[in-house]
Amino acid sequence: MPTLLQPGDLLPARRLPLLAGDGSAPVGPNRKRSHVLVLTHPEPCDDCGAHLAALADIADRFSVEKADVVAVVGPQWRGAASLPVPAVVDDGTLCSLLSSGGEPVVAVADRFGQLFTRVDAGPGHEFPDHEEVLGTLLNIAISCPECGVPDVPCTVTLPEHGTMSGGMRIGQT
Repeated sequence: MPTLLQPGDLLPARRLPLLAGDGSAPVGPNRKRSHVLVLTHPEPCDDCGAHLAALADIADRFSVEKADVVAVVGPQWRGAASLPVPAVVDDGTLCSLLSSGGEPVVAVADRFGQLFTRVDAGPGHEFPDHEEVLGTLLNIAISCPECGVPDVPCTVTLPEHGTMSGGMRIGQT
């Protein structure tokens, strides 16, 4: 079994087939936006579907952070009820690098494919709160891609996240 990817590692460059329709979608480096990958159980699962629906409900907040939510599902999901977010069918690569034992995982990577966080939801479907995921995206947005230090240090309080940013986005006042 390969070692699981950890924060700082790069996701493999993949073009995975879309669950619905023809075509494929890129996952990994050289994307224009960050991505939140939700690896589901390989077979259709109501709890995984409910989590994806909750993320779809706040899609506008992910869009503000220049991020896309993508479900990574097994081929058994074909023919199941449609999913509320774009879904790709894993060829086994992402699951083997991000999940232990095929359990659900939420992984957040920047547009360069660098993994910032990987949260195992486990068999109990203990997915991270969407505010935690949004906080990771905010960290990506304010960090220098080469060194991880905020672009403009200033220590701004982020009341919606209950934390200090350590920096702010360039262009904001």
